[in-house]
Amino acid sequence: MKISRNLKSMSSHAAGSRSRSSLFAAAFGLLSCTLFSTPILAQTFPSQPVRLVVPFPPGGGGDVIARQLSKGLTETLGAVVVDYKPGANTIVGAEFVARSAPDGHTLLLATNSTLGVNPAAYKKLPYDANKDFAHVARILSSYHLFMARLNFPANTVAELVALAKSKPGSVTYGSTGYASSGHFAGLLIESRAGVKLLHVPYKGASQVITDLLGDQVDLYPVGPLPVSGLIKSGKLKALAAASDRRFPSMPDVPTMSEAGYPGFTSGVWYVISARAGTPSAIVDRLNREIYKVFHEPAAKAAFEADAFTVEPAAPPAAAARFVSDEIVKWTAIIKEANIKLD
Repeated sequence: MKISRNLKSMSSHAAGSRSRSSLFAAAFGLLSCTLFSTPILAQTFPSQPVRLVVPFPPGGGGDVIARQLSKGLTETLGAVVVDYKPGANTIVGAEFVARSAPDGHTLLLATNSTLGVNPAAYKKLPYDANKDFAHVARILSSYHLFMARLNFPANTVAELVALAKSKPGSVTYGSTGYASSGHFAGLLIESRAGVKLLHVPYKGASQVITDLLGDQVDLYPVGPLPVSGLIKSGKLKALAAASDRRFPSMPDVPTMSEAGYPGFTSGVWYVISARAGTPSAIVDRLNREIYKVFHEPAAKAAFEADAFTVEPAAPPAAAARFVSDEIVKWTAIIKEANIKLD
């Protein structure tokens, strides 16, 4: 009887050991999948053509960027297709990517409107700029120059601020429309300097420049490309660059930080984003490959010749922090200006 009970006990103990071993094996297998599946996914990526969604029409600066990126990535990742999805101030394209599969095969060429201004200005968006995207890399910026008509009495930012404070609402600035990047640049200087300017919206950049040359408007926050020739010919003057460092092509123009407004930046920036939930190894690989494209010497020189600033290589977390900080900045500015978009 004792032997029988001992055999039963040994059998029960053995069964328990087998059960625990099975559980341990299952747990180890799950852990192995967690530890090793992501690198495997990265090695097999891409398994199909990569789609680069451009949320604005062909023909602009974003089109040039998309084509360069598509060409460069095709050499390392295989086929990369540019897919134009304009509409609703870039919302249409952004929503498409926000609802795509989180596998790295659908990317968004996003701008400050897409990820910075829209989340701050619209009551409802079909995407969350922080939660619905894995921001891969901040690639390029086209910072504003604060341009002035040649006969404008102020020659520096300090003189501009003094003039605006002495005559609130008398200093005018043009932009390419309500809620454009130039409009928001004007709001930013109003907020930081504590002044009131008069915004004059136009339908296009050429109209603003024509009126600037004709002394019909005082200021124009604009990227340097369309006005650099007018500066060199002495027909317009630049008060400051709204960038974190001086433009190489205009080393005599101070930055807004140097003019007394630390951290003051405005313009158009570009970020490449994937769908949230994309495996980190794939995001990291995309980050590396994308920066290779824009830091290739010939490509970098070409973009800088067109007055773009090629951003330094940085990990995806830096792009995510940048987007988050931009939303906070523009939310405060837009709230102060009481701007609401539908």
